[in-house]
Amino acid sequence: MKKRTIISIQEYQPKFDFEEAEHAPQFAVPEYQRQLLGPRMAAGAADFLIVAAIYVIFLVTTYLEMPENFMPDRRILGVYGLCYFSLVTIYLFLFMLSASQTPGMKYRGLTVVTVEGAPLDPRRACLRGLGYFISILPLLLGFLWMLIDPEHLTWADKVSGTYVKKN
Repeated sequence: MKKRTIISIQEYQPKFDFEEAEHAPQFAVPEYQRQLLGPRMAAGAADFLIVAAIYVIFLVTTYLEMPENFMPDRRILGVYGLCYFSLVTIYLFLFMLSASQTPGMKYRGLTVVTVEGAPLDPRRACLRGLGYFISILPLLLGFLWMLIDPEHLTWADKVSGTYVKKN
């Protein structure tokens, strides 16, 4: 006679806390984050334009200093593009570190908070800065990710464990 093995599901099945969503802050709910897609994209566009305006001053200055017959090739244009995106990363990181919001976010009434609703501490701001860097590298895919993510979060949100909240 064969011996049967009985496995108790109670030992292996985790208990789900279905009331956890009731205790989550309002800004952590995907529907709330979905409502912020438009304001977040408008704030991001404003920030990219602010950095672009500053960068144009740099470009004009360097262009005026170039020799007369100088024609930049793709390699030099690539370096200029990389410098622009590096400047964007630094801009975003410094504003997150100092104020938990960029000028574009301030204009749209948005701020970045922890899951507890507190402003960013230096550690989370650094993690968010890393998130910005990895979001920018693949042609801004990390920012566009919020359009297809079920929670409507960017890679920077996910890396740092932060949320955007309407003031």
